[in-house]
Order: sequence, then structure tokens, then C-alpha cells
Amino acid sequence: MNGLTRNLAEFAASLDFRKIPADAVATAKRGFIDCTGVMFAGREEPVVKVLRGTFSFPAGSDSKILFDQGQTSSPEAALINATAGHALDYDDVAIDGHPSVVLVPAILAEGERLRASGAEMIAAYVAGYEVWGELASRDEDKYHAKGWHPSGVFGAIAAAAAGARLAKLDAGRTAHALAAAASMSAGLVANFGSMMKPLQVARAAQGGLIAARLAAKGFTASPDALEHRNGFLNAFSPAGRVRTDGTLGEWHILKNGLNIKRYPVCYALHRSIDGLLGLGKFDIGKIKEIELSIGKLQAGMLRHSRPQNALDAKFSAEFAAASAVVAGRVGLAELSDDFVRSAPVQALFPKVRISPVDDPDADDPLFSRSDQVRVTLADGTVRSGEPVSRAKGHAHNPLGMDELRLKFNDCVAGALPAAHRDVLFERLSGLEELASAVTLYT
Repeated sequence: MNGLTRNLAEFAASLDFRKIPADAVATAKRGFIDCTGVMFAGREEPVVKVLRGTFSFPAGSDSKILFDQGQTSSPEAALINATAGHALDYDDVAIDGHPSVVLVPAILAEGERLRASGAEMIAAYVAGYEVWGELASRDEDKYHAKGWHPSGVFGAIAAAAAGARLAKLDAGRTAHALAAAASMSAGLVANFGSMMKPLQVARAAQGGLIAARLAAKGFTASPDALEHRNGFLNAFSPAGRVRTDGTLGEWHILKNGLNIKRYPVCYALHRSIDGLLGLGKFDIGKIKEIELSIGKLQAGMLRHSRPQNALDAKFSAEFAAASAVVAGRVGLAELSDDFVRSAPVQALFPKVRISPVDDPDADDPLFSRSDQVRVTLADGTVRSGEPVSRAKGHAHNPLGMDELRLKFNDCVAGALPAAHRDVLFERLSGLEELASAVTLYT
């Protein structure tokens, strides 16, 4: 019987677009739409400028940088584009991480180099998602709790599967790509709320493509790198309670889907923000306390209680609560250093209290079964929100296509004229009909 590395490689290499369930195709397209939008929104962020100002990316004809900012080799284009896509922490969430912001930049870059069709790009996305989902499902414990950033850890192997599928590598070479990418996996929760977080994700996209391109040229790695007793799963496992057999599971993309973010902050806060906004307006001068009841693992991701800049604010329950009640929203406009440092926002930070809940969701143990908010006013009045188990935009409480388009338009508006924006949205919406990835850029 083949081992896990080989079986995942055989799955990725043999995946036929025509055999992919329609709901999986629709989910993949939502991932392409949302990720492309947030790439545009994040392309002027400081972390992107630092990367471009520090390294000399080789000029080339492989792949475009951020659609219209030059061209370079596909792994380097994936690196910059994924950094932009995750810089605002506004990209989708699933399978314990951010699958689209690793997969989409890698697939767009390598798909352009290989002149892949839209259907082939969707197949590559599903291959990468399924490899990621299978690996993430095998541990009884959560990587976040150990300090690993799952998007950096699983993402490199998923991107290698996607790159191998685009290049039509056979199962043998795909296995070498997956095994090589396993040694490129990295990422720390300690770097959340810093420039390093988007770079961890981007390095996964870049590393996966490098692994696939090396495998295409005959590069080899261990055939059991994922399941070996000293391999990927055992090495990263928080407590060693991990399954390493070769049996593959269900369609993970159908079970988990994608959770589209409505707010450009850590997804651990989205249910609380929904709850606070649902309570309506407040006289902020009369607020005595804002209590957020959230899962203990969610709380563990929120490093910054007194943020002084937008990066820190993305991982701050205090900021999310303050923004929701001061501005009545948590959007791109609020994720600015000036707003974070503003007196009304800073004044509310000491009034926010987190109450961790040890009641994990059976379907997603990284989260509690529900989050709840409670606001106590100076006169003793308490306003409590209803428990929120699925944030708006969750795969089981999804955004409609019109709502997704509104987010896309908001993200892209500053970079593309309306006519070009609309054409790009329509092409991504009908991606399976696209003859070549190159068409997205014309």
C-alpha cells in the first residue's frame, strides 16, 4: 500500500476538472475573486514596499507583479502578490488558515507562465486545498496552540500540489514536490500583528512553486517525507496525536468551504464584531465595560491589548470593540495608524474585557461554539448580544454574490477604472471558461 505522500501526489496529479463537484468549483472561484480583490487593496502597504525596496526581483516574462507593476519569475511574483494579499489580513479563512492567499497568487503566477486555462487553474486550486485540508485534518490538536502558523506550515505543501498540477507532473514527480515543500514549511504565531505574518504566507506560495519547478527538472526528496516518524506531520504535531496512514478522506473543500472576511482583522474577532454592531449605537462616554466571550484558542491569537498602529490593531480585541462602537464599523478606513491612536479609541481599550470560553466547536475546534458580547453602561444597564456561531461571510452563512462584488469593488477601486474592474470580476466569475490565464491581464 502506498504511503500518504504518494497517495496525495496521485490525487493531485490525476485530478480532472470535469470530475470536480460543482460546489467545489464555485468555492474555488470565490477564492480567486476575493483574493484578487485583497491583493489590490494591499499592494501599497508598507510590507510590500519594504520587500520591493530591499530585493532586486529579476526581470522576466514569466508572471506579472500585482497585475500591472512589472514582471518577474513566477515564484517571486507569487511572493510579492501573496504578501500584498495578506498584508491587510482581509483574505478568506478555512482549514485552520488562509488557503486562497497562498494558492491564488501561486496559481496566477505559475498559470500565467504555463498559459494554463481557467479550468486548469481551478483544478490546481482544488488540488492544493485538498492536500492542505487532508494534512490539517490529521492532528487532534491545533497548530496555533503550539505556536505554529498553519498557513505557513501547510501552505507550502498545498502550493507545491497546485504548482505540480498546473505543470501536469506525474504522481512520482508530484510526490517529490510535496516532500521538498515539507522542508520549506514555516511560520510562527508570535509574528502575528507584524510584517512577518504576510511574509510567512508569501514564502509558502513561493516555496511551493520552487518545489514544483525543481521536481519538474528531476529534483528528488524523500518519498515518505509527510508520514515518516521524523517527517512533517510528526515533527510539527503539538502533542504527537497525529494520523500518518495513507488513507485519504472526503472532499475537504465541500465540508469546509471558504469563510469570506467582512472585516480586515483577525478572523477570531469577526463574530464579536457582528455581535457588537448588532447592538446598535452607543454613547461611548457612558460605556463602563465591553465584555467579549470568545474561545480560548481565539483569545490566544490576539496579542495586542493596547495597539498603537494598524498592524497591531489587526490582532487586538480591544481595537475591534472600540472601532465597532466608535465608528460603527471595522473597515479599511479604520485600519489606519491615526484612527488606532485617536483619543476615543484609545480611551476604550481599558474598558474591554476578554472572557475565554473552553467550549470548542465540534466542526471547528479552533473556535468556541459561539461568541457573545455584553456592554455594561455607567448606570448599570447591560446590553447583551445574541450568541453568534457563524460570522456573516462564513461558509455556512455566506455572502451573496452582490455582497462579494461590493467587497471586491471596494478593494480594487483605487487601482483600476470601473470598466476594467468590472471586466476582471466577470472573468474571475467565469474562470472555468477562460482559455488562458494571460487573458486576466488584458
